[in-house]
Amino acid sequence: MKIPKSMFLCVALMLVSLAPSGTLAQKLDLEGTWAGTLTTDSGTGGLEVTFHFEGDRWKGAIKMRLEGQELTADVQDLVVSGNDVSFTAQPGPLIKFAGKVDSNKFNGAAEAFRDATRIGAGTFSLSRGAMMPAVQNSGGGQVADENFNAKVDKPAYSKDGPRVLFDEAHNNFHTATGRYKPFADLIGNDGYQITSNKEKFTPELLKGYNVLVISNALGMPRMADPNAANPAFTDAECDAVREWVKSGRALLLIADHAPMGSANQILGERFGIEMSKMFTIDEQNSDKESGNSGFIVYTRESGRLADHPITRGRDDSERVNKIIAFTGQSLKGPPTGVPFMKLADTAQDTMGGQSPKFVSAAGRAQGIALAFGKGRAVFLGEAGMLSAQLAGPQRRPFGMNRPGIDNRQLALNIMHWLTRVLPEK
Repeated sequence: MKIPKSMFLCVALMLVSLAPSGTLAQKLDLEGTWAGTLTTDSGTGGLEVTFHFEGDRWKGAIKMRLEGQELTADVQDLVVSGNDVSFTAQPGPLIKFAGKVDSNKFNGAAEAFRDATRIGAGTFSLSRGAMMPAVQNSGGGQVADENFNAKVDKPAYSKDGPRVLFDEAHNNFHTATGRYKPFADLIGNDGYQITSNKEKFTPELLKGYNVLVISNALGMPRMADPNAANPAFTDAECDAVREWVKSGRALLLIADHAPMGSANQILGERFGIEMSKMFTIDEQNSDKESGNSGFIVYTRESGRLADHPITRGRDDSERVNKIIAFTGQSLKGPPTGVPFMKLADTAQDTMGGQSPKFVSAAGRAQGIALAFGKGRAVFLGEAGMLSAQLAGPQRRPFGMNRPGIDNRQLALNIMHWLTRVLPEK
């Protein structure tokens, strides 16, 4: 007699529902800390898992070190079956771990998901009682491309160009000497004079500068810290920046996906900018080569890369026709703002998780230009587009160094618009 396939499914579901999750019935001893290397698409880092027995089941917590960050989370959905151990954790994206314990070794694989989309994978090799590697700020993770071509053929300023204050005083993920060094080198070769900022914003501090650049400020140094989403700036700092721009200066504010949106919303509100504070995806208009729904493609042909001085440049050689944003958040500006990177109606905002909720991002943008009083401001909902990094073991270009796109020219055009090399409209 042939047994219907649906019956097999019902039996399987019953067995899953009856199976104990890390209960006393399991003979495997997980007690203690297991640590070692975690090798992913983004490079080699560290993983530490600590298990303890509580009540009638195993519980645990993880630490991950990758791409210059340390992330922490509680272990969830822990299942122990013989020597096989699986669990999930959510230090940001949802990560699924599965492996086998053999004596004092725990080896396995990990997969990372944002929404239903698999965004990364890797392997781990842990030993009981060991220590994981230190945070790596270089090597296989996202690091500045030292070979990025920052030469500018037609500099906007031959000498004594506008003075740029580059913020590094607010737990910034991007700095002029770190992940945003290629951007700093590029605009430096365009004639801009760059100074790194280590102080809170005050009218006295800002007075001597023409442009303020802020990229991914945070409420705490570690992005995985729950308090990283706290306001990165004080009310007094926000007021100082607002009045400074209004008087005729320029602001480039870049605030990426969560938790950056929440940390920067306080300053964005001073200019009428609403941040989604989430992750923005668009399966239909994403980069097919990467397979990441957060890598959103903007083209002039589609109309989502709007006609604006920032996309036109000074002449046809500076025309921007195609760019990619490498996973960020959506923005909505005031009626006076010009969304030059317009999201499609298919774009969505989400925080991911095991039961993700999606909110339409139709009518929103990832790039807005705003004339404000006598000054100008540009707001970007994604930071990777103006970086030039190498990511993963294959050292893939990520940002302005990605072939076939105009992100490099976009960076120059934004600065030219802010400093009135380009007209307002």
